[in-house]
Amino acid sequence: MLHKQKRKTRRERLIEVGLDLFSRHSYDEVAIDDIAAAANISKGLLYYYFPTKHDFYLAVLRHSTSQLLELTEPDTSLEPLERLRVGLLAYFTFAEMHARTYVALLRGGVGVDPEVAAILNHVRQTYVERVLQGLPESERQLPALRLAITGWVGFVEALSLAWLEEHQLSKEQLAELAIRTLLATITSLHEQGSSSR
Repeated sequence: MLHKQKRKTRRERLIEVGLDLFSRHSYDEVAIDDIAAAANISKGLLYYYFPTKHDFYLAVLRHSTSQLLELTEPDTSLEPLERLRVGLLAYFTFAEMHARTYVALLRGGVGVDPEVAAILNHVRQTYVERVLQGLPESERQLPALRLAITGWVGFVEALSLAWLEEHQLSKEQLAELAIRTLLATITSLHEQGSSSR
């Protein structure tokens, strides 16, 4: 017997509308009237679910980042490097699909908002933990490793921004560049640790 698909709530449908709007327009370009018109509802009903455009945007952003984390969830059946490669490919694909919003967020704009920044920082820290979990226990003990991986996550963001502008590399080449940079960073930490003994 086929299971009936769970019916989406109005709130979920509104968030889908927001995902579409914010993937094509920046935060400042989208007005409450645009959201209500795209959802085919009154502004009053929209305000019932989301008191302000900012509240609506935060809900859309939380949903979007949850999707990103889910799509890039590590496959523990893979070897660590391949697991990282698959996750990076999924990340770059997501960035490409939501390019306009992604670029606006990481380059500032509404991203300077403390609540938006908190959501983005949660995503970054999740990636730091995922990378750490993929490393051998002995390497996790390296001094400054967490700081270095946090910097590497920032590098991946900057890399994806540059790539979205120019597309000079394939996603596979981009992932390989990110992996080589991470391995070089870890090797450097090893060498620093050895020289300080």
